[in-house]
Amino acid sequence: MMHYRPQSIVAMLAITMIIGCSTDSSLKTNTPGTGDHQSTNSGSTKNGEPMKFSPNPPEGWLWSHDINPKRIDDAELPEMHQVRLSVYGSNDDRRFAAIIYRVAGVESIFLPELTAAELDTKIAASGARPVSVTAGEVNGEIRFTLVLHKGPGPKSDVRVDLDETALKQSATDSNRIADFAVYTVNGVRKYAAIVEERPGPSMVFTHLTAKELDKQLRKHDVTPVRIRGYYAGDTRYFSAVAERLNVGEWNWYDEINADKVASKLDSNHGYPFDLDAYRQPGTEYGVHYTVVMYRDRDDY
Repeated sequence: MMHYRPQSIVAMLAITMIIGCSTDSSLKTNTPGTGDHQSTNSGSTKNGEPMKFSPNPPEGWLWSHDINPKRIDDAELPEMHQVRLSVYGSNDDRRFAAIIYRVAGVESIFLPELTAAELDTKIAASGARPVSVTAGEVNGEIRFTLVLHKGPGPKSDVRVDLDETALKQSATDSNRIADFAVYTVNGVRKYAAIVEERPGPSMVFTHLTAKELDKQLRKHDVTPVRIRGYYAGDTRYFSAVAERLNVGEWNWYDEINADKVASKLDSNHGYPFDLDAYRQPGTEYGVHYTVVMYRDRDDY
């Protein structure tokens, strides 16, 4: 399924059938600090400090899900390029979700389902820089799928099998974390990260509940850039990368289905900046999303 929005017009193009899309969870939409909530609705900060990085809304965008691993290329349209991929499920049940922007002068390259040992060689041979990483299990082995862009941009590299300390140490005054993924090896949580040579720093938060993450975002006056959720027992935790951005209003949500993602984008006049798809433990088909939205235009 592909959801498309050029400028302020919303349309939906049915590319594939949705397989077992989950019903909407009982999402609460309280503002930060008010009750027990699973979503955040807050403005970005403008406190007089210099903004390190201020992304502009794309000229056009779409988000897509239920993408067959063999048909990732089909998720793109002319002059549009993937900026984020997320794998969910495993083995024959695995599928991808994607965010796709209209970006001038960019050529997208996909490196699907690589082992850790293949990453450096395949990236070097592509002649492109990685912009998105996602990790999933295939036949008992962790595989990494990358989106790379040819064209101007900061130098970047992919680091895998990081623990929380190593992930945090990857963000420095001269490096930022452009994307990251969470996965498990032998019951131990690991991280893969794309680290860009660009003034930062990114601020990294790990192993927090939704309420705790909200508190840290407010405390440090930062905007979420990437949010990854995972379960430890029955509790859902989050790790996140945040920066001081000038993006206007922003929102983040978790445990919402595809229909709710679309409705939240519309009601918030937003565009998707980050999207992570997952199946809840013990379910085969129920797909939920963690999504970060930024204000689409200033004239709403």
